[in-house]
Amino acid sequence: MRAETDGPSVLEQPSPPVRDPDRVAAVHESGLSAAPDVTMDRFAAMVCVQLQVPVALVSLVESGRQIFPGMQGLPEPWATDRQTPLARSFCQHIVASGEPLILDDARLSPLVRDNLAVPDLGVVAYAGMPLTTVDGQVLGSLCAIDTQPREWTGNELAGLADMAAMCTTELRLRLATRQGTHEQQHVRAVSSLLQRSHDRDQLLLSAAQALAGARTLDEIRHQVAGLVSGEHTPSYVGLVVTEEDGRLRRVADRGRPTPADLGAFETYSIDAPLGTAKAIRERRMLCYPDPASVAEDFPPATVALYRDMDLHSLVCAPLVGTHSVLGCLAIGWNAPHGLDAAERAVITLIATYTAQALERVRHLERRVSVARELQEAMLTQLPEVPGLTMAARYLPSATDEAVGGDWYDAILLPGDGALAVTVGDIVGHDVHASTLMGQVRSMLRQAAWSLPAAGPAETLQALETALAGLSVPAAGTLVHAHLHRLDDGGWRMTYTNAGHPPPIVLRPDGSLLVSREHDMLFGYPDMLEQPRVDQHLDLEPGSLVFLYTDGLVERRGADLDAAFTGLSRLVQRMADQPAEFVVDTVVSRLLDPARQEDDVVVLAIRT
Repeated sequence: MRAETDGPSVLEQPSPPVRDPDRVAAVHESGLSAAPDVTMDRFAAMVCVQLQVPVALVSLVESGRQIFPGMQGLPEPWATDRQTPLARSFCQHIVASGEPLILDDARLSPLVRDNLAVPDLGVVAYAGMPLTTVDGQVLGSLCAIDTQPREWTGNELAGLADMAAMCTTELRLRLATRQGTHEQQHVRAVSSLLQRSHDRDQLLLSAAQALAGARTLDEIRHQVAGLVSGEHTPSYVGLVVTEEDGRLRRVADRGRPTPADLGAFETYSIDAPLGTAKAIRERRMLCYPDPASVAEDFPPATVALYRDMDLHSLVCAPLVGTHSVLGCLAIGWNAPHGLDAAERAVITLIATYTAQALERVRHLERRVSVARELQEAMLTQLPEVPGLTMAARYLPSATDEAVGGDWYDAILLPGDGALAVTVGDIVGHDVHASTLMGQVRSMLRQAAWSLPAAGPAETLQALETALAGLSVPAAGTLVHAHLHRLDDGGWRMTYTNAGHPPPIVLRPDGSLLVSREHDMLFGYPDMLEQPRVDQHLDLEPGSLVFLYTDGLVERRGADLDAAFTGLSRLVQRMADQPAEFVVDTVVSRLLDPARQEDDVVVLAIRT
């Protein structure tokens, strides 16, 4: 009831139901007191999460006080005392009436506006559901409290009622256990209820842990399917997500074949005649215990679809995020199945955890997508150089957060038109590495442009000096090369190698030249024992220079020398192929985009 009737604002003396000795004895018989109780605290926490309120209580009323064995969010000193006199009790009115007490703004209610709970505890909006014994005695309430006026929705009150039913079951179990009945049938029933209560607690704990670690939609789908089990294990668990264009997409279970009946519903409109779409539209859980209940909401085609999928009962729980509905869980059974209050509450909590995981995954996907777009935007459009053809590829890692710091660059230098080419790899596999890569690339470009007469080694030393002076914490490996056109039509390549995989040079006759000499990686100038050196190669017309980053050849548990040998032989077999063909062939033969653990750069230059 919404209390708006005239009457005394505070019970001067406890009402007869509150003073009832049998009722007070039942409160004591429950074994609960003003001391915290783990299970009751969990119910209070569930209310806070589900109704998004700052305070929730499991309140039991004795003859002269109310106690809080379950409590979340109460201010001091009440949080420590976990009790108040009845002058600060709304719960006493629920005990007196035996009905829920719903207040959008307690300050406007003649029933409680003068109650000391309003100024002392900050109670403004209040929703309380009675907690009863088997005989109907009201022991107290499960209540949600807001410090601001609030219009409670029907869905919120239904959810609170379901959780109160669970809490009532727990209280009744404790009373039944303490009363110690000798009826064997009753003992078995109590044991069964206790086990189910324990299983539900364990399930919710498992759900929180499992979904907190999920990093992809597939992982969320897999974890949810494993969580929804127990005495009435469903035959179907589906996950539907809301796409940016507003359409809904079903996340397929990669471990099971897709039901043929769902083929037309890989993606569909939010107006589709399906339980998932309706639950998302209405932002509430929908329960269909049998085919007849489905027929009441949907056309015959939908009833036939669920029948062909062997679904005789269905629950659709919306996944409500911070700002929107992110999707829906669909849970079905191959026989009629009605949810009790406990199952409904468990599914509601699993849906809440799933929504949080989905929101986190979506945020991560957007973050990685933006980082990769920024990284790829910083990669160079290769210049056109007479006498040279070039091709390059950048492939991001398949790992979620491995944005990485691999890059390639090629610019024409002022003066004699030499070409400066770089392939490098910043230490790290995250967004930070990608941002450092952008700084290093720009600074190395500036150094090469400002010192066109300097060799690559001197240019790299200028970069390291600038990095140290500006406190840019970048380190990694790279090959930086300058290519000069010779009078006979050939090219001279001068390069320095800072700890990078060796360049592969393929001569026109098909022979390979591989120089494994290198200096230490860049970024630690104080550790460099001697100046960096330049290496020189004369390239005949028809030569191929192949540069790459370590992700092309390094594999966890694989032999690096064998991988490099395989790469060299593959390049050698393409002696007369254009640079574009070379990079595409190497990428397609050596990389699996779905399993790639590191980002990769390859660059080929044909003279």
